Amino acid sequence: MTAYGAVATIFAISGASFGTWASRIPTFNNQLDLEPAQLGTILSVLALASIASFPLAGLAMDLYGPSRVSKYLTWSTLASLTLTSFASTSLFLTFAVAVLGASIGALDVVMNGWGAEVERKGVKSIMSTLHAYWSLFAGIGGLVGLTAIKLGFSIEQHFLLVVLIMSGFAGLMSRVGWTGSIVKDSTLAFALPHRGLWLVGFLMFCAALTEGAIADWAAIFLHERLNLTEAMAVSGFVTFSLAMFIGRMLADNLVEQFGAIRVSWFGGLLATLGLCMVLFASSLDFVLIGFLKLGFGLAPVFPLGCARAANDPFVTPGQGLAGVATLGYGGIMLGPAIIGFVTQQLEIFVGFSLLLFCTLYQVAFSSCLRR
Repeated sequence: MTAYGAVATIFAISGASFGTWASRIPTFNNQLDLEPAQLGTILSVLALASIASFPLAGLAMDLYGPSRVSKYLTWSTLASLTLTSFASTSLFLTFAVAVLGASIGALDVVMNGWGAEVERKGVKSIMSTLHAYWSLFAGIGGLVGLTAIKLGFSIEQHFLLVVLIMSGFAGLMSRVGWTGSIVKDSTLAFALPHRGLWLVGFLMFCAALTEGAIADWAAIFLHERLNLTEAMAVSGFVTFSLAMFIGRMLADNLVEQFGAIRVSWFGGLLATLGLCMVLFASSLDFVLIGFLKLGFGLAPVFPLGCARAANDPFVTPGQGLAGVATLGYGGIMLGPAIIGFVTQQLEIFVGFSLLLFCTLYQVAFSSCLRR
């Protein structure tokens, strides 16, 4: 396995882990009889644990190299997913998702650092393609979850089977050697973006908040709005994830032809149109087309933001990525929590409508991606 293959494998495992978790949130919700505010609180714990891990991940990446740290955190993510499957009370679930959030959050920082190193030593852009693998396997994780629900698998059976399969690929990835850059004088600090990266961080925050909200609440939104079964309601998240995958596979070539700013700006327009279809269409077919457009529109934003931060001339790659990750990955974790609290006070339609502010921000501030 090459270094590129190893990084792609880590992105795939991270995406599959997130998709596996997201696909069974409605099951956890039903089994534990959670109120919307309770579910929002649990998801906010996952968000806070993830954010807390970013500065540690950035420091470890600078001191020991992103490849070495990525390998350890891949195994940590698989272990935490296993732990989550055994949650039988809301308290246990809260603890388990805190561990899961910290593992996935830290892994996301360092795997982007390794990807940026491989990209710098190569001849073409690969970051969007790497994120495409994340989206593809998040969608596959959702599809496997849909199948597990239809077959009557318990959460424990489902998660343990997925972890067993992914462990085989993690073992192959762990054997790949890579000599990366190390910054010996890096120090631990709360990760906030450098002044030149704040707009980039907020752009990633908006895209990730929308992505996180779709991942964790799309099934519940479709179940309540269109009265779909639990299994059918997962189709929105699966469609969105597959659109993200296709969009990111195409994004690298589009960026080379038209530039990062134009690709992100047009994506913002497409995402806004897609979200409006999700909100106002009454047919499942049109709603799924909306999820498709939303996924295509959001697809290039996060990898472009990571590439911009990892190559910032004023900070180390670890500091740059950890800084924007505080906002970016904070968004993907905080989005579900925000939707949960708004749903508790008002209704889920209002919560989803707030995502329009995120897609419109992408239209307005894509110019911050200029290097």
